Amino acid sequence: MQKQYGTIPFIRGKNGIEVVLITSASGYWIFPKGQYEKRHGKRGTAKLEAFEEAGLKGKIFKEYAYRTKVIIRSGEQVQLTLYAFEVQSFSTQWKEERRRERRLVSIDDAKKLITSDKLMKCLEKFERDFVI
Repeated sequence: MQKQYGTIPFIRGKNGIEVVLITSASGYWIFPKGQYEKRHGKRGTAKLEAFEEAGLKGKIFKEYAYRTKVIIRSGEQVQLTLYAFEVQSFSTQWKEERRRERRLVSIDDAKKLITSDKLMKCLEKFERDFVI
């Protein structure tokens, strides 16, 4: 089974925790993620995907990893691990900016935008860990 690694990017703003969502190739709202790259390792792959797909740099919390199985566009089932990722900077230009939309939203708004039950469960677990 293929493995993918990604992030649940967030900031601690004046209105509490907000997360960054991006659009998939099909136009769905998702978190940055991608296929495991051995030379970068698990967390390195996750950080790379956050930068390439959303123009984000930040800090991974390795102790907060959310795992699920998802079906990707090819129809293959993938083991996905999303790490909590505190965003420290937003690039104004990044590799996939023309292919994806990036949006910073409240957790409540993210719940309205995300259509994947599996990603929603990861977001809910993240919310339990980070929102008090």
